[in-house]
Amino acid sequence: MRILPVALAAVIVLSGCQQPVKRLNAPTHGESENVSDLRTNYEHMVDNALLADMSVSEVHFLPHRAALSALGEERLCRLAAILELYGGSVRLSLTTTDEELIAARTATVRRFLEHAGIAVTSTTVRPDLPGGPGLRAEDAIVILKAAAPVSTAKSGNSGDNAAPAK
Repeated sequence: MRILPVALAAVIVLSGCQQPVKRLNAPTHGESENVSDLRTNYEHMVDNALLADMSVSEVHFLPHRAALSALGEERLCRLAAILELYGGSVRLSLTTTDEELIAARTATVRRFLEHAGIAVTSTTVRPDLPGGPGLRAEDAIVILKAAAPVSTAKSGNSGDNAAPAK
C-alpha cells in the first residue's frame, strides 16, 4: 500500500523535470527563450510572402482607431526590414469608408516606418490592394460572363435594341 503513494510522488516529481516544448513562433508579446531550430526556415518563407504582399489591412489596427494592434506592430517591424533591404511601398488595404480614419491610419503607418529608420516618401505608403499574382484573364472572363445580364430580346435594328446612330 505504501508503494503506490511513493510511486505517484516520483511520477509527479519526474514529470516536472521535463524541458518546455520549443516554439516555432514568438509568444504574443516579446521573444521566446526556447526557439526551435526550424524557425529560421519559416522566417524566410514569411518574409518572401510579405515581400510579395507588402500590405497592412484592418486587422493590423485596433477596431475603429488609428492605433496599431500587436499584430500590426509585428507586421510593420518585418515590413520595415524588408523595405530597408529591397525598397518598395506599403499597401494600405482598408475597407472602411471613413476618410478621417483612413488618413489617421496612413499617418500612423508613416510615423512607424519613420521611427524604424525608413526614408518615407509620398509613395512609400499608399492605398492599394494587397500584392500577389492577381486574377488570370481566363477567370476574369468567366466571372464577367456569369455576371452579365442575359438578354432575351431578339437582335435587330428596331425598338430598344437598335444600334446608336453614328
